[in-house]
Amino acid sequence: MFPFRLKPIVCVCLACFGASSHALTIGEIQGESHLSAYQGQTVGGVDGIVTAIDLHGFWMQDLLPDGNALTSDGIYVFTNSRGRPTVGDRVLVSGRVDEYRPGGAATNLSITELNASFGAHAWTLQSSGNALPAAIQIGNGGLLAPTTAIAPDVGNVETSGQRLAPSLYAMDFYESLEGMRVSMGSAAVVGPNAKYGEIAVISHDQLGATLSSARGGATVQSDNFNPHRLILDDALRSTPIVNVGDSLANVTGVIHYSFSNYKLNLTDEPTVIAGNLLPEVLAPVASNRLAIASYNVENLGGNAAQSRFDSIAGQIIGNLGSPQLIALQEVQDNNGATDNGTTASDTSLERLTQAVRDAGGRDYGYVVIDPVNKADGGQPGGNIRNAYLYDKSVVSFAGAVGGATEAVGVLPDGTLSLDAGRVDPNNPAFVDSRKPLAAQFRINGENFVLVNNHFSSKGGDEPLFGPDQAPERGSEAARTAQAQAVANFVGDLLAADAGAKLIVLGDLNDFQFADTLAPLTSAGLINLTDILPEGERYTYIYEGNAQALDHMFVSAALLANGSLNYDIVHANAEFANQISDHDPLLLTIAMPVPEPETYALMLGGLGVLGAIGRRRHRRRALPAR
Repeated sequence: MFPFRLKPIVCVCLACFGASSHALTIGEIQGESHLSAYQGQTVGGVDGIVTAIDLHGFWMQDLLPDGNALTSDGIYVFTNSRGRPTVGDRVLVSGRVDEYRPGGAATNLSITELNASFGAHAWTLQSSGNALPAAIQIGNGGLLAPTTAIAPDVGNVETSGQRLAPSLYAMDFYESLEGMRVSMGSAAVVGPNAKYGEIAVISHDQLGATLSSARGGATVQSDNFNPHRLILDDALRSTPIVNVGDSLANVTGVIHYSFSNYKLNLTDEPTVIAGNLLPEVLAPVASNRLAIASYNVENLGGNAAQSRFDSIAGQIIGNLGSPQLIALQEVQDNNGATDNGTTASDTSLERLTQAVRDAGGRDYGYVVIDPVNKADGGQPGGNIRNAYLYDKSVVSFAGAVGGATEAVGVLPDGTLSLDAGRVDPNNPAFVDSRKPLAAQFRINGENFVLVNNHFSSKGGDEPLFGPDQAPERGSEAARTAQAQAVANFVGDLLAADAGAKLIVLGDLNDFQFADTLAPLTSAGLINLTDILPEGERYTYIYEGNAQALDHMFVSAALLANGSLNYDIVHANAEFANQISDHDPLLLTIAMPVPEPETYALMLGGLGVLGAIGRRRHRRRALPAR
């Protein structure tokens, strides 16, 4: 919706501001850069046809375009609580030229507009029932946004005085259309309207111009974040329910800017052509395969509706094929976002595991360490944490102890000794963030060490379409330090046993090509995201950008397994009715087959590890269930 404004109504006359001696055109007011040369001045007699109306004002456009590709022929008129004209009216407007910054946020570009909320005459009706100016066509033989660069690397694009270059930069392309009627004859949906009623689209003419998924999405690259994307907004009318792979025809609206994005505020109802994309569903895990999954369950609290637990259970059984071992992220406490000091999550996990059993799935136990209240970030009161589910008939949990320095050891039989727990929890990198949960599991006598992570989010980074170019990414420092802490832990483990079967997995909140994850590869781990085709490397879709935030890093001992298979199971991110906003990950390998003469010895070692874990963390760790 249109951002709330904190603008006082001030009564002034045009002479007080030195009104222009001649009536300016909209193109002259908009100018050839981000800021109007007439900012702060009051102008009168600005002529235009009303093209759209909202609660706070209206858009209007010159009757005839000025022929300058750098200047927009449309503008928003802010009237506040004053009366507004009707679509199709021809009006003369008097008001002050403002550069309104949505929400007052410094990370937003400003919108050039006419402030007609004061004075004796805000607007004067000339005639009604006029035909609207022809919409600018994007695609289908019309204009096309640049596909490589968002903006010039000039610092602040507004204060730099940079002349718009709409043929080179996507930001300038959309700025040159600000306030104008725009239409797309055929648009590919690359981001579903799962939240806020927004749909991300790309002209069908440009869908393959950058890295595309075989399923119809637009995947990010290190040097390209699909700048030609356009967000369809429901500020003026509702948007249809669509998924990635669907198409829209006859998409018409006015170009506006809010929440750090250029948007097309729909004025007409588009036609939907269903692409019939379906969530990926994997076959049940074969008895001779070991399947390990990672799944961000998006704020799953113990007080959630039963349908939420049933839906996640359905994905675990159906889409993931019932893996024997699952690393979960974003498990909330027993009363979800209720902020009353509760931190325990046994209800959350009991309800989930019971939902799986009720649906005919595995009998999972769980491993979790509850956080200190409000110490791990996330939704206030929710106390999100990482947890594990494991099939009690196949997998054994080997205890819980935290800290890299005390977690390394080798048993007399040569197996790696790791008591699971939080990794370096007192490291400043994990202040107000989830602490990695390290655990050792045994399957048929073989040890598997997992480190379950949920690194700090990208919150606070400057947006792609904000004033500062290139944008600052201040959140990277925290994730780099977190990755280094985990890498140190991994280094200790691999120094004790170079052949350890080690998996670092979870929601790492950054791309496979990000420098923040480099410490993990430097520690000797391999990111399985990199073995997938480039177009399939995504677990999350943000504003139409398909991107990999969830990863599995494995040690060489696991990669050496010739039967290793890895997949990102695209079951959520592309769909409006997503169960979670993340797609889960699934790794399968050959099921370990122990040698008969060593099996008893390994079981004995497991008993020793379990006893160590119970002694050291009786007060901190919930037992496996």
